[in-house]
Amino acid sequence: MHHHVFKQPCVSEITQSTVLALSLPDSVSDLLVLSTMSNPLVEFVVSQVKHTQATLIMRIQPFLTFTFEHTQPIIEMTVQQRSVGQGIKLYPSMGVAPRVCIEQLRNGITINIQPADDVHFSLSPKARFELVTLENDLRILSEPQPLVMAKAILGRKFDYDEPSTMLAVHISELEQVRRELRDYLKGESGKIHPGVSTELLKLDHLLQNKHQWLLRTYHQSLERSNLGRSSNEQIFNHEQLQRKLDCFELLAPKDVSEMVNKLCDDDL
Repeated sequence: MHHHVFKQPCVSEITQSTVLALSLPDSVSDLLVLSTMSNPLVEFVVSQVKHTQATLIMRIQPFLTFTFEHTQPIIEMTVQQRSVGQGIKLYPSMGVAPRVCIEQLRNGITINIQPADDVHFSLSPKARFELVTLENDLRILSEPQPLVMAKAILGRKFDYDEPSTMLAVHISELEQVRRELRDYLKGESGKIHPGVSTELLKLDHLLQNKHQWLLRTYHQSLERSNLGRSSNEQIFNHEQLQRKLDCFELLAPKDVSEMVNKLCDDDL
């Protein structure tokens, strides 16, 4: 559900008790982080586990930095136990001001990971964050589906060198998302939170800009077979060929030039 907010998943091999240290770089604006606080920061899925070795598939927000460090087993009060195929997410705690969570994130937080037949995840009791299992994650229902789809398509990187047929598919998909977004706004008018309504309008404007850019690229792909080639390159080639022919006519014997002209006249 949150594929539009994560980086590409990475596979991590855990061979002993490990600490995942998360931090927020100083170069990242608080406003950027604030807009993503309703989404999970990290997601783990247990791929394999055998005794004290485990393989985790991890997805993380792109603005976070992280490192894995080996540590001694730590006994925590609250431990989330996960087996193969199960997952867990890290969220800001409910009821805690986002400013407090961002400040703690800048100072750094740690997630303790201990493989032992299953994989145990735990946080420090002072952490302003919480671990939520995938099956108990009700926050994925907090955003309307059109909003999720709009964010997903905005976060997608299009290859503008694709054939015109694929660009047409992207344009059609984008138009469908915009149509669903407008229908949702129209149908839920006066019922949804003003903040959500404002965000939907902003997303619709961004989708419109992306639609115009895709449409322009699509028309250019129809006009020229290769977008990397200038439109006057073909004319330049004709001029170059004409100069070569003129040079050949000057250097060639007279009888050869007459024969070539005669052959050209016969073709016409």
